[in-house]
Amino acid sequence: MNKILIISKNSTLSKIFRKKSNLKNYDVFSHNELNQINFSNYSYLINFSFNPKLAQLKYNKKYDIDNSLSEQAKRNKIFYIFFSTRHVYSNKNILPYKETTHRLYPSNNYGKNKLKIEKYLKKRLKNKLLIVRLSTILYFELISKKKLFMNMALNNLYKNNQIYFDISNNYYKDFITDNFFVKNLDSMINKKLFGIYNLSSGVPIYPEEIAKNIIMGYGKGKIIFSRKQKPSFNVLLSNKKLVSKTQKVISKSIILNYCKEIGTKLQYA
Repeated sequence: MNKILIISKNSTLSKIFRKKSNLKNYDVFSHNELNQINFSNYSYLINFSFNPKLAQLKYNKKYDIDNSLSEQAKRNKIFYIFFSTRHVYSNKNILPYKETTHRLYPSNNYGKNKLKIEKYLKKRLKNKLLIVRLSTILYFELISKKKLFMNMALNNLYKNNQIYFDISNNYYKDFITDNFFVKNLDSMINKKLFGIYNLSSGVPIYPEEIAKNIIMGYGKGKIIFSRKQKPSFNVLLSNKKLVSKTQKVISKSIILNYCKEIGTKLQYA
């Protein structure tokens, strides 16, 4: 197996991948250690790092680590793996969202910035690029400063015995487990896939179902929906393209049972 360069020591997905992946021939550096890297030693680069300012603000090149990393990848002929997001799609697109959709309408700056990066990476790296558009990943982590769905849900349940939603439960979403994420990423690397792939379940699940099963595993708690709710819409990513390559699928029952396991872990946190 060719050697993998992983960027980011502290991101949730980087830690999950390093813990659960079967691929162990890698080095890991933080985004602040790029000047220490001999890029010529690597065949693959997986970037787990993303400046949180690009999740909120309009695009600014100075916050974009993929710009400099992809230049190094091109110079050293390294295969590049970029994690994009379901947010490049919106309710203006037809469900389920497909990779072949030509006109994308991101509804927030996070999606707009990810799509902008996708576009210049494709021009720069051509076929030495894998873009993975992720649905919402379920995992166990209690780092409260991270404003991500699972971190906020678990911290709120642990501290206040409740899971709080500022969106309506009338809209379903697409969820996968962290185990499913890692198994698919391993498979995509082993199979040398390139291009754009959704990494999703393709299964509609309502957020309340996720919360109920976490609470069941935890043994106590309640669900609260805010009176002032953010605009939302149904989200479902087609998984057919990736399944045709990896033959890996995940069912609703496995996803919800995993939520119970997460809740049980929370008892002992």
